[in-house]
Amino acid sequence: MDKSSRAKIIAFEGIDGSGKGVQFNNIYHILTSKGANVGKMDFPAYDEFFGREIGRMLSGDSSVNANTVDVKSMSLWYAMDRYLAFEKIDIYAYDYILLNRSTLSNAVYQSARCCDKERQLLMEWIEKLEFNYLKIPRPDMYIIFDVPPAQSEINVAKKGHRDYVGEKADVYEADKGFMSDVRQSYLEASKIFDNAVVINCMGSEGMLPVETISEMVEQAIRSLNP
Repeated sequence: MDKSSRAKIIAFEGIDGSGKGVQFNNIYHILTSKGANVGKMDFPAYDEFFGREIGRMLSGDSSVNANTVDVKSMSLWYAMDRYLAFEKIDIYAYDYILLNRSTLSNAVYQSARCCDKERQLLMEWIEKLEFNYLKIPRPDMYIIFDVPPAQSEINVAKKGHRDYVGEKADVYEADKGFMSDVRQSYLEASKIFDNAVVINCMGSEGMLPVETISEMVEQAIRSLNP
């Protein structure tokens, strides 16, 4: 693959309620308004086969629950959801492709469910699964939106109805200790991957304005095109 001719793939990452979905849409509009041809991919894809099953497991209403199924099995559902989506998109047809969650989410969320000595091994296994075996394109940049779990809880409560879970938080969002572990895993991952950028979304009076965060994201994206 000639990486110089394919789209720059930018993954928006962070714990639930970090504001990444708002920034995902905002940055899409900013880039398109400047003439860029931009594709969008949102994971899990809840209207597709694998995404629907993930939604059922996250809802807590299925006989198989996302926080109790073994981590490699859960990782496979997320990986196949992504594989199916990338089968349907031409990554050479765009200037940028924005991902609302990516392989990093899979690695971070599932490894956070493991004991410390198994975390790194699982992250490596997921990376090999998605990038080496399923040939899912590796993002050029991970943008990690960092908020504390308390802010995450506030933001999740504002989401309202979602088809896969209704009005309630999903099984991951509802577990405050888990959200704390996931946040820490993201921060640790940011030190490992040299293409990861952490955006601190908090100010002295709470969460920073959407526009301020967008400016930081734009600055990060500009570094992909020196």
